[in-house]
Amino acid sequence: MNTKYFFLIILSICFATSVVAQRIEATIIMESRSNNPNELIYKKGMQLKLSDFQGPVEAGMHAIAMAYTGVSLQYSGSNKNGMLNLKIQLYTSFDKSRSWCMEQHKDDWTLAHEQRHFDITVINACMLYRALSSFSFSKNFEKEIAEMQTKYRVKNEQEQDEYDKATNHGINKEEQVAWNKKISETLSQCDDCFP
Repeated sequence: MNTKYFFLIILSICFATSVVAQRIEATIIMESRSNNPNELIYKKGMQLKLSDFQGPVEAGMHAIAMAYTGVSLQYSGSNKNGMLNLKIQLYTSFDKSRSWCMEQHKDDWTLAHEQRHFDITVINACMLYRALSSFSFSKNFEKEIAEMQTKYRVKNEQEQDEYDKATNHGINKEEQVAWNKKISETLSQCDDCFP
């Protein structure tokens, strides 16, 4: 039926983080807003609508729809009294301006398949959030954050590919129903990650 591609937006911003601090205290925040009007930011229970697919159909693609989803992350830090206060913010998004669906395939079945792609991204964002929240950062925190981003980006890409392969991009209805259930059950265990 269609082909999916996943991309992860990674923003690493560090402000005034001279690492002379002896200790590091990290605050991890799952954001629920973005300044980009083209981004839909995931909130608990969020469901996409066909009208969210506003991008132009990409020529030459062997797909009937494309959901562009990602995880954005930024961090900043400040030193105070020998303590580095590290603030890490992340969010999961759906890019309306790049996501598209061919007019003749705008139906509930296609939407459900695309929703599961978004849900897989959400699940991996939650896993990244939990990993960051439980990690004891060292003076190499920039490298540690980058390694975690890479780990969950690769995991997400593999799961997206596995999903499309197993469901034949939504054509295999029996597999699609099974994956819908599997993904929904996993997503229901992510309530602690999202506002």
